[in-house]
Amino acid sequence: MSGDTPPIPTPTTHAAGGLIAPLVIWGPKPPENKMTAARFLSDRTTLVTGAENGHVIVWKCGDDALNPAKLMIGHECAITAISPTSTLANSTRVVTCSADGQLCLWDIQDGRCVNSTSSIYVHRQMQPYVRASEYYFAKTECFCLKTYVVFKEVEPDWISSFVITSNLTPNRPDRLIGVTMVGMIKVWSLVELEKKDLANALYEDESKRLELLEVQSVSFNPANSRYILVVTAACWQLVDLHDLVPVVSVECPHRAVYGQLIDIDKAAICHLDHTIQIYQLPIQILEGPQVLECFGKDSKNYLGAKEPFEVARLEGLKEEYQGWINGVSFTFSSMLPEERQNAYQVARASRTGQLSFWRIPRFDKDFMRKITTPTQLPLVYKGTFEESLETVWQCLNEDEISPLPALNSVVITCSLFVASQGKLLLGRQDGLIMMTYACEILSRQLLEVPQERSNSRKLVGHKGAVRSMFYPHEHHFRFDPQLLLSGADDFSVIVWNINTATRIHRFVVHGGPILRFCVPPTNTSRQVVKCVCSIAADHSVALLNIKEMRCMLLASRHPHPVKDVKWRPLDDFMLVKLDDGSVYVWQMETANIDRIVTGLLGEDVFAACDEQIGREEGTDETTGASHAVQMLRAIKHKNIDAVKQQVVQTLGKQRHSTEAGGVNQLGPPMSIVPLPGCNMGAHLVQFEVSNLIGGILNIDASEEAVKAADHDGPIQQIVSRTDMSDSRQMHDLSKRLTWQFEANLYLDVARLMLSLLHGWFLDDDLDSVCLKRLSLCRPLHQLYFGNISRHGQFSVVLPQRFRRSYESYARDVRWQASNSLTTTHLLAIISTANTLMGMKNAVVQLSSRSRRSVAAPHPSIPPAKDKESSQAEKQQIKQGAFVDEMDRVRQGWSLVAALHCVLLPDYVRPRSSYAPPRIELLARRWQDGCIEIREAAQALLVRELARLGGDGRRRLIESWAPFLPPLLDESLSIFGARMQSSVPSAPPSAPPPPIPPRSRASPPSIAPVMVPDPPTSEDGESGVQQVRRNQATAIILLGVVGAEFGDELNRADLTRATATSLLELLTMAPSPLLPIHSPLRRAAIDLLGRGFVYWEPHLEVSKVLLGLLDLAANSDKQPVPPLVGAPLPPIADACRTARHALSLIAQARAPAVITALSMEVARYNSAAQHQTIQHTVASPLLKARFEVNSKNAFKIEFLQDKT
Repeated sequence: MSGDTPPIPTPTTHAAGGLIAPLVIWGPKPPENKMTAARFLSDRTTLVTGAENGHVIVWKCGDDALNPAKLMIGHECAITAISPTSTLANSTRVVTCSADGQLCLWDIQDGRCVNSTSSIYVHRQMQPYVRASEYYFAKTECFCLKTYVVFKEVEPDWISSFVITSNLTPNRPDRLIGVTMVGMIKVWSLVELEKKDLANALYEDESKRLELLEVQSVSFNPANSRYILVVTAACWQLVDLHDLVPVVSVECPHRAVYGQLIDIDKAAICHLDHTIQIYQLPIQILEGPQVLECFGKDSKNYLGAKEPFEVARLEGLKEEYQGWINGVSFTFSSMLPEERQNAYQVARASRTGQLSFWRIPRFDKDFMRKITTPTQLPLVYKGTFEESLETVWQCLNEDEISPLPALNSVVITCSLFVASQGKLLLGRQDGLIMMTYACEILSRQLLEVPQERSNSRKLVGHKGAVRSMFYPHEHHFRFDPQLLLSGADDFSVIVWNINTATRIHRFVVHGGPILRFCVPPTNTSRQVVKCVCSIAADHSVALLNIKEMRCMLLASRHPHPVKDVKWRPLDDFMLVKLDDGSVYVWQMETANIDRIVTGLLGEDVFAACDEQIGREEGTDETTGASHAVQMLRAIKHKNIDAVKQQVVQTLGKQRHSTEAGGVNQLGPPMSIVPLPGCNMGAHLVQFEVSNLIGGILNIDASEEAVKAADHDGPIQQIVSRTDMSDSRQMHDLSKRLTWQFEANLYLDVARLMLSLLHGWFLDDDLDSVCLKRLSLCRPLHQLYFGNISRHGQFSVVLPQRFRRSYESYARDVRWQASNSLTTTHLLAIISTANTLMGMKNAVVQLSSRSRRSVAAPHPSIPPAKDKESSQAEKQQIKQGAFVDEMDRVRQGWSLVAALHCVLLPDYVRPRSSYAPPRIELLARRWQDGCIEIREAAQALLVRELARLGGDGRRRLIESWAPFLPPLLDESLSIFGARMQSSVPSAPPSAPPPPIPPRSRASPPSIAPVMVPDPPTSEDGESGVQQVRRNQATAIILLGVVGAEFGDELNRADLTRATATSLLELLTMAPSPLLPIHSPLRRAAIDLLGRGFVYWEPHLEVSKVLLGLLDLAANSDKQPVPPLVGAPLPPIADACRTARHALSLIAQARAPAVITALSMEVARYNSAAQHQTIQHTVASPLLKARFEVNSKNAFKIEFLQDKT
């Protein structure tokens, strides 16, 4: 609602932590790239640019080309500043800031957003600074313009630009030098920053007025540490740092925007007309040890010039620039030391999308001596090379076998994916709407399938470009599922029947193109609840009744574009917020303006609309009474009618949630949305793996699947023998048709996803099995996969000029590109393949669907050979062949899962190039909500730990051990002070004490473990929130290492700390940081059972067993999941995990379990003998009688077998 740009794709509510595999289909034109910022990274070969639409692009600088690498989408406003997080050459992280104050930390190698935050400041310049620290060898900080880091005591003002200078003289501190808006130069000494309290101001040490206005940049070069270069819009000056006095001042011929000292005696000045001028400084006025070392004492000015003169120039625009005042950005980087011909390189990024690159030659002493007259200067250069996304797309589109097929040949102006029906609708520039089956069109564009006639349908009715489409039923069930709305440039809104592709009604009430639609809340009046709200470019808003096909309200007096629309249902008001902040309040029944509110009052009135959402007029809900309060009131006053009303409302809500139907409650298996910030036909396809697996399980468990497995014939025969006059048979037929459609949709999506993600060209025999038996298909060309980060940020690989075949891509790039990408794809493939392998009933549908699918030609069941045998014999032979075929299909899925889970690292060549899955991401999915994904993550994590070997696991333990909560300060620990109070302090040099004897009266004590310092460079993510996330990851990782490789954790003396952390998660009270049934607690429960053999010496067995029994006993109180395939509720999932852990413990340590339970029974009996009527003794053993009896029976059998 807050703009025409599609929002950043984020996982839906039910799959907020779900597994998503995104894929981008590029359009015929590239994304818009009006660059506003550019920055070289510390490796000198990576360039990062930011655009006006919030896009961030990573470029790779080669010897003869500039290639786009990644597109990262995480901002909604223009990028204002970019900075690497370190000056180290291996730095792979970068910070970006946008005009709305949002900051994102990216890992450009992996393509993921590590962290994101918002600030009240807009950062215009950021600079990394590496300083020594008494705690760590080096600590990286990022100084940002207009933040709280520094303050000014004399004439406080905003800083225009700043630079950090380093001194080569020992015992001289580094300094931060900034120039204010009024021309004051300020100097701060960076001394002992770790001891400074950032809550207090850090004032400057020196200040002086330079009388400079519109300062554009301040630069420093360690090659000449005596001077800094200050560039303003009208001139540039060389300032001596000893007394802050300008020694050189030169007027600029054009407006200057940036400058850089590129040598001891050379300065580069960048101008708004895209030109770069290289100036020679007068040598005789330069001072300092570096100048003396380079030129000696008797140095003379070149050409006898006492003023700076121009040596070289990079050509700019041929015509006079008449664009943005900041329409071009420059960034400099020094060349590698082995590069002798060039000293510096510079990149020029413009709002036109052109990115120029110039390697500046070394204008050294030998070069300058060859210049004899001023007429030989300046030398004019055209740059090394130039690149833009437009030229990349143009080069690819001119190729006959282009790797960028669009979804439609005509320009696509909007699109809509109707997930419940699997239909993709494409609105075109010529007014047509193409409706097609999404899996079919994606298969045709991406896979090697027979190019048969398309089954798409055309919706003809608009005379202008289609700008928006809307399917109301997906937003609320009260709307007819057959209705579809579309708006176009012809100012009309058309209501379509999506099943028959016919036009129902045409609204022509607006005076401009239709921009978007929205739905009123459910508690509005009976007439408004039938309406859909449409917003047009003429600033008008209309309420269209799509049931009676009439316009109920047209609000068209708005002087500015509409930003948002909300409702106050109980007051019969519709509130329209405009771009200027004013709010227009309309009465919906009378279509009159009630009032116009502006300023802060308008913000308050608009925000107050949410108070009435979901409340009915004339009920207790309008005064805030909950359902429980209403029920208690009814019972207290013995109002039977009120009690019945509450019960009926509750049952109605439950019945609706049940009747919402089958797999529709699980969420769509796939979504297709326009790529954010790209209005040129690029689409983002997201495979919702959790929903896909849940849907397949639901289909396989339904009654219709059982009937299909009984071979009651194809659907055509069932329709032919159905009595249309029999309502019961018609109902059964309707259910069968619905199941058939849902099965086709989910199985087609599964096959499409596996065809795209499978590791082709690694095992030829398995490829043949996938093609012939599993009905998978090879992709046609290189695929552009993406990563979705935790907060919804997105990154994707960009196309390049050269065309790469899919075989080359699959062998050389597919599994070497990104660790996060490998993690996501392996989890998706393994979990889905295991799900398909475990299908029992719907496997019939899988086989029959594969033969009719657009994916590929498929095998058929061999017919009976004996044509003269009886019908029973034929049926028996056919049944046997079918069973054999299904066994081969299951075996094929098993081979696919085994390749990606176990064998993949051995097939990638060379092996050293393999990008393994990220261990911390696998650890965070150890207790994923989807059980199939959970099992895949556990298998992958154990495989990766085994593949690391002993040395690799030792390094892993050392890197994650500092984040165990018992070893952290209580202010950072997720357990708080409760656990730290029992941890005695030990001298840092003392070895860990031996394990003390356990006491049943108090928890075991823990001594600090000597481990290396936690990583603080690129591998360590700062911030309290990140430290807490690292604690959760460390507990799971070390718990898995202890459970699977316990001896290695013992050698690191970390078994005690890990075991106590797991027990603390089991027993500690709920808190905001640790909810009662969080995935971290479930992981601790599971790991307690898996590694109990190693944890037992450090834990109280009775406390562990009682905690697990208490959780396992709650399973009887939990309702059965209403839908097969739906994720288990957190409480039920915790009960399931606790029961599994109890079984593992009983199997591993049966005598210890019997002893602990006997002691608990004795304690309970002793307490029960002394209890009073008022105080009863409660024990988990009473609630868990069934679990205790079953475990005892198991332990008796186990002990008997052992005896």
